[in-house]
Amino acid sequence: MAEPDAEVDRLESRVGHPQVKFQALQAQIQERSLQQFTDIQDDWLDLMWTLDAYRTGGVPPRGMGDPKKAAPARLGAIYRGKGNWFADLLALLLENRTSLRLAPRVRVQGFSQTHQIDIAWPARDVDPLVCAETKLTGAPAAKNDPPRGAMNDWSNRRKELKFAATDLKLFRRQSETQIDHWGVWRENQPPKCYFLWAARLQPKDSISRMVNEAQALVNTYMDGAGVFGYRQRDGLAGYEAVSVPPSARVTDLDDVLYRIASEISRRAGPGRVTPPPELPTQRVVDTENLVGE
Repeated sequence: MAEPDAEVDRLESRVGHPQVKFQALQAQIQERSLQQFTDIQDDWLDLMWTLDAYRTGGVPPRGMGDPKKAAPARLGAIYRGKGNWFADLLALLLENRTSLRLAPRVRVQGFSQTHQIDIAWPARDVDPLVCAETKLTGAPAAKNDPPRGAMNDWSNRRKELKFAATDLKLFRRQSETQIDHWGVWRENQPPKCYFLWAARLQPKDSISRMVNEAQALVNTYMDGAGVFGYRQRDGLAGYEAVSVPPSARVTDLDDVLYRIASEISRRAGPGRVTPPPELPTQRVVDTENLVGE
């Protein structure tokens, strides 16, 4: 059944079209050679407000999604794609910082399985030197769905991040790996693994808790984590950013983007050379014969 045209018209007139805004944001980053998330922060928040308006209204944006599917299924698929938009924009910002090509959403071979990595450099599916996982959490209530907080399903997401970071670092040496002290090994074993997390905060959510969770990952598995929280303006339309506590500026999103870019530039060197992959002589697991994820 087609979505109610009158409701789509009303939403477009009130908040615009999310795909149009996303494409304009991509073009802005490229044309102006923008390098920081704060440069696009207001437009990103407007894009999220627009997409959330369609979720709340229960109708998919015009021309988006599989037209063969019913409106709720189309809207659900479109909404789940917002995380890909976040990864794409961060990859563009990093490319502007480094003048090097990064691979968004590439499948990378780990020790025991392949992992879909949101941003990888070099842009290849084996032995990248720098990887970044992005997460975009939280959502307003929809007609048939309750609101989702920033920490919904966080325990599973955290496990995925820890496993992927470790599995990727184990790839080079396979059974030859001798870890010894965990902290020393993970800090020196490629790839460097980072986490970039944005979340829509519900009233009960806390930016401090997000920071604490991100810091715990950095202390144990990840090489850096950046946090960006936003919430609805008090009594007004639109979203506003929530400040990261000053004591934890190390987990500010732009600070970690800068750190990732610096790591890539250091490894590429003055000649901007892409190092060749280092492959293990023998693999413990023949992942080509495993069932795909």
